[in-house]
Amino acid sequence: MTNAQLSLEIAKRHKVSVLLARILVLRGVKTLEEADRWLDWDSPYEHDPFLMQNMDKAIDLVLAARESKKNVWIYGDYDLDGISGAAILAGALGDCGLPVHWMLPNRFDGGYGLSMVTLQKMRDAGAEFLILVDTGITAKEEIKAAKEFGMQVLVLDHHKPSGEGLPVADVILDPFLDDCEYPNKALCAAGVAYKFLHAFYQKTGKPHSDLEKYLPLVSLGSLADIVPLSAENLYLVRKGMDKFPNSDCLAIQILYEKFVTDKNFVNSNDIHYRMAPLLNAPGRMESPDISLEFLLCKDKEEIEKLYEKLVECNTQRRKIELDIHAQAIRRLEKIYGKDLPKVLIIDALEWNIGVIGIVAARIAQEYKRPTAIISVQSDGVAAASARSAGSFNWHAALFPCRDIFIRWGGHVKAAGFNMVAEKINELRIRIEEQADLQGFAPSMEESTHYDLEVSLSELSVKFLNELKRLEPFGNENPYPVFLARQVAVRGLKQLNGGHMRFYAVQGRISIPAIAFNKAYLADSLEKGHVNLVFEVRSNVYQGVENVQLIVLGVV
Repeated sequence: MTNAQLSLEIAKRHKVSVLLARILVLRGVKTLEEADRWLDWDSPYEHDPFLMQNMDKAIDLVLAARESKKNVWIYGDYDLDGISGAAILAGALGDCGLPVHWMLPNRFDGGYGLSMVTLQKMRDAGAEFLILVDTGITAKEEIKAAKEFGMQVLVLDHHKPSGEGLPVADVILDPFLDDCEYPNKALCAAGVAYKFLHAFYQKTGKPHSDLEKYLPLVSLGSLADIVPLSAENLYLVRKGMDKFPNSDCLAIQILYEKFVTDKNFVNSNDIHYRMAPLLNAPGRMESPDISLEFLLCKDKEEIEKLYEKLVECNTQRRKIELDIHAQAIRRLEKIYGKDLPKVLIIDALEWNIGVIGIVAARIAQEYKRPTAIISVQSDGVAAASARSAGSFNWHAALFPCRDIFIRWGGHVKAAGFNMVAEKINELRIRIEEQADLQGFAPSMEESTHYDLEVSLSELSVKFLNELKRLEPFGNENPYPVFLARQVAVRGLKQLNGGHMRFYAVQGRISIPAIAFNKAYLADSLEKGHVNLVFEVRSNVYQGVENVQLIVLGVV
């Protein structure tokens, strides 16, 4: 069957446009059965949790802790994935009669992962059993100390081991363990926590339906951590998104009411750009505890106060982020001048370490180069957050340089590390060598990549509604980009902020279009006819929904 024939069959079978079917085929769908999995949100796609290495041991360990009434502490991370994972574990284990305490790391006091400082705090609080989520796989010294303190340790992580041996935890659950047969290596930490609890509920006879109320937290963790939306991740995130409107969790109810634009449908943008920044903000500004307290809160009066704190932190975060971004651009120009390397490593004294990851992402996008933003502290230790661009793999680049780090970790697209500041120049040289070995070549040209060529007549509100069936969009499932040729530009206006607004016209079809921050396209658009590269989005004005083009470039 040709791609064209398959597209027609998918369109007929699912009563969707051929255009949507063509997008699916481009995403790698090769059979009608694979299309069913994409388009039927109720089609289950979960792997057996017992395929994960050490799952039985992990369950037995927790059951023994419950039986002996051990003092159990959950230790997560300061980003939303670690917070969500901790919330899932605290809520679900509490439901199973295992009262737990929790603690989160603080960027400004102890840094990423399990530290000796926080470990001693938990020991002093009487911790006997420690569950680490979204951290632990590289915490060899800290877990060794925990064992010496007499604690049992269970690690639930999704990061790759360091390559220098595993910690001496009682049990480790991590899809990246060498002998782990679990097929989905792309789970986020909240996903690993959920799969553990899935197995725990199954083994203890507790209904799986009781656990599904925590799926919105899996959606938050997965999309915030930008994990690949493989088949199982796609299913779990969708199930979680579906449960937002009728959740009995007060925090999820508030997030739904405040941030979901279409009350009939929670989409990935609602989470990516509204909920996740809000819940990540406290960890960037002061302490992530506010976010976890919010997610676990069961008191209506108290949760409103926590929400106000979240909003306050997020407002503060935006202000500081803009300031550091401006400083980082000036520092970039001072370090490199016009001769930019393949990888940008930008350092300065005492930038707020809570927002340097966001700044790194913005600069990586603006300069089309992987970027590490480094904040040098008064004690001479530098804390860094790195984001990727193009095909550059941060984890692979940092691994050969690990001898100069005090601590490091991360993924292909994002990483973090601590080091002595005097070695920053050495790092610049070595990371550039790694970029060469990876064959990475940055391009400052405006991206004109597109998925499909369309005519404007194919774009409608009905098609926008069809696109919802491909949600959530994210890593390995990007929002589709289109090309329309010979589009007439009518009513062109340049707006404040360098935005361009006009009507895109093809025959009798006229669709409003806007190009954000693209004043440089003015000369091309003024020619009157262009080939547009764009996304198609919904624009609601006075209660009426219309199609709008978000212009990405011209070819």
